[in-house]
Amino acid sequence: MNRKGFALLLVLVLAAPAAWAGNGHNLHGIGAVNSSMGGAGVALPIDTLGGLLLNPALATQLDGGRFAFSAEYNSAKNSVSSSVATPFGTFSGKTEEDGDTALIPAFGWTYHKKGSRFATGMGFLGLAGFGADYPQDSTNPILSPQPQGFGRVYANYQLLKVPTVLAWQVSDAFSFGLSLNVARAALTANPAGFAAPDCSGPQGPCFFPSVNTDSAWGYGAGIGVHYKLSPSFALGASYSSEMEFEDFEWNSAHANPNLANFGTARTVKLQLNMPAQAIVGFGWTPTDRLAVAVDGKWINYEKTEGFGDILGFEDITVAEVGVQYRLTDRLALRGGYNHSDNPIPDDRTFFTVETPAIFEDHYSGGLGFKATEYMTLDLAYYHVPENEITGPFVGATGAVPGTSVTTGMSMDSVVVTFNFALPD
Repeated sequence: MNRKGFALLLVLVLAAPAAWAGNGHNLHGIGAVNSSMGGAGVALPIDTLGGLLLNPALATQLDGGRFAFSAEYNSAKNSVSSSVATPFGTFSGKTEEDGDTALIPAFGWTYHKKGSRFATGMGFLGLAGFGADYPQDSTNPILSPQPQGFGRVYANYQLLKVPTVLAWQVSDAFSFGLSLNVARAALTANPAGFAAPDCSGPQGPCFFPSVNTDSAWGYGAGIGVHYKLSPSFALGASYSSEMEFEDFEWNSAHANPNLANFGTARTVKLQLNMPAQAIVGFGWTPTDRLAVAVDGKWINYEKTEGFGDILGFEDITVAEVGVQYRLTDRLALRGGYNHSDNPIPDDRTFFTVETPAIFEDHYSGGLGFKATEYMTLDLAYYHVPENEITGPFVGATGAVPGTSVTTGMSMDSVVVTFNFALPD
């Protein structure tokens, strides 16, 4: 395999950064309450932040003014190994990267005057903190120095979603909500593998440009319903459209020192949207102590710009269940489980080295302590066991015989949330 061929094999590996996420590239929940419930709650109005994320209609079920702010301390362990068969034997290696702990913020408020048919709210929700920092590694083919590999790989992606909610209680049983969703994302990638490489000729060598940080705005909308079949049993559903983002656009430079245009200016662009998703579920509160939420979620990656066409993500379904039990009027215990499909087929492993959104199982738990009449402290912890996928290197004519690449990730996270019931 010649140098240009090897570089072309790697051209899309850096299409986006590694994700500290859960359901695909999204966090499985927002805030301590929703996270500890496994992300479930589209029909269960027990949480300000979870309601703003999952279903705008839930704002009518939270009487009075409510405010919450949250911080998630999220740690992911990433690894990539690769091998290439050569006439002198197999060239293989593995590189691990613990990464820095991500601090993911979220805060929001809702207001529903008791007896009113209308409710409103707004959230500032950190959906994920993404990052990878693999060192250059001459023992690992995919991280070998350019132009044979990519060399050192650094990437960082941050996304904040801002839903503005307006909800109506059409009847005592039925509520309807709308949300205007705005998002801001920032992306850094060095080198920028989503850009065309600078190649010296048909046989290479090829070099990839680097980009610093650029930001982009995204826009979408959501709709949700909540229906009480009885005082203790409710159904909920919501749909969020694909969020259309501006192009990320960077001023970069041609990277091949063997070319006459080396160091001259070039522009690099990338569009990466947020996928549409639909959620349905039920909430069951048989007593004033016990609450159960069960949700099913569908995330439409295949039709999403960037994820479907470039990275080859497939649509996924997610099953979520959460239980809350109030031991006393002040103390509540919570537990949850979340199972997600893996959106990345094995044969796309090569293209998603930095986006191994391959988590499947989430085990979560937490508690809430009502410290004062108006303030509750909520804590959560969740663990995502390591999962791996393996596939071949891929060239212009398909899979390359004698090659393999494996990515793996695991994750642990602690979430702290302060929930306030504001006096009228």
